[in-house]
Amino acid sequence: MKEWKEEMHKLTYPHFGPLTRLFKAIYQELEVPEERIVTPSVPNKRTLELGSEHSPEWMCTPFKLSLGSLIESLERGATQVFQIGGIGTCRASCYGPLQRIIVEDLGYEVKFSNIDYHLPFDMLKDFKSISNGFNYLQTLAAIRKIWVKNYSLDLTENLINFYRGVETEKGQTEKVANEVYDKLFSLRRVREIKRFHKQIPGIFKDQIPIDEDADPLKIGIIGEIYVVLEPMLHLHLYRRLNELGVICRNTVSLKKFTDLPAKFNPFVKEYYKVYREKARPYIQQYCGGDGQESIGATILLRELGWDGMVHIWPFSCMPELSAQAVIPVLSHDYGMPVLPMIVDEQTGETGYQTRLEAFVDMLKIKREKERAGKLPEKISWETFNYD
Repeated sequence: MKEWKEEMHKLTYPHFGPLTRLFKAIYQELEVPEERIVTPSVPNKRTLELGSEHSPEWMCTPFKLSLGSLIESLERGATQVFQIGGIGTCRASCYGPLQRIIVEDLGYEVKFSNIDYHLPFDMLKDFKSISNGFNYLQTLAAIRKIWVKNYSLDLTENLINFYRGVETEKGQTEKVANEVYDKLFSLRRVREIKRFHKQIPGIFKDQIPIDEDADPLKIGIIGEIYVVLEPMLHLHLYRRLNELGVICRNTVSLKKFTDLPAKFNPFVKEYYKVYREKARPYIQQYCGGDGQESIGATILLRELGWDGMVHIWPFSCMPELSAQAVIPVLSHDYGMPVLPMIVDEQTGETGYQTRLEAFVDMLKIKREKERAGKLPEKISWETFNYD
């Protein structure tokens, strides 16, 4: 291993909801010294205002928030930025180049590195460049561990959004989740991580008492991935729904984009292919971003018996606007209520909460009419999880 020098870059990354933990796993497995990492602060109002101040007015809110997050890290001494980006028919593919120009105009000297899963060899080189003297084989081994941990992170988030909606001891779900995260990041061997992954649902089940008589609604979350995952932008949507007695889950995550077994297994379809096939009767062409997936996920969850969807996207997001043009039609065809929510830096919490409460009340009335006296099914993680 090489010795780190003072002049080496201090690394940072934009805050990205639960995926922020994935960056932590990347640096941990590449054995980057902690003194070289500038962990982004949890975004707040000042973060969004800072990003909006230095962004083109027409750019979407995720761009503004991620820019604000980067500037805050640069203020704390970061000199190299790692972010997920690359090619694509979404403005996210332009984030890196545009943000580099903006922060350089502000006087910062910064190196930008985009993690693009479309270009695996470039990604391998970038990971190797920040590692603690790893060769390519060691870097590949680290990436494998990162990939396996990402599956466990995704599973844990889904478990949180299930158990928090039916827990009888408020706060117990998040307490258990934090213990799971601590244990996960303490594991360094793939075999140990995989073994622990299988244990995670049992840990939640054993340690979180739930209301056995609860009859929660099931609501899926669709939309643009950054807004779907970043609590600052979706205004803690999952927590708000859980507090209304709803269990929910997002339909987009980085795990689904990096599902390597599905990529190389001819008998398994990748998630986005399943969604796009479902969406084909309504939209035949790829419309960019997560637009097609939003349509397909709505159909799939209705077929699985879910009660409704929340479609959330940033103001001016063209892929999700394309999806929204279609969703009212399929909502009518499938009898699947969909609540559209557009967010930007002006979104207020009071109106946001009121719309969610009204939507949940409407879904309860609709469900009672559809049941016509039938008893609800017994609640369990197994009936909730559709992976």
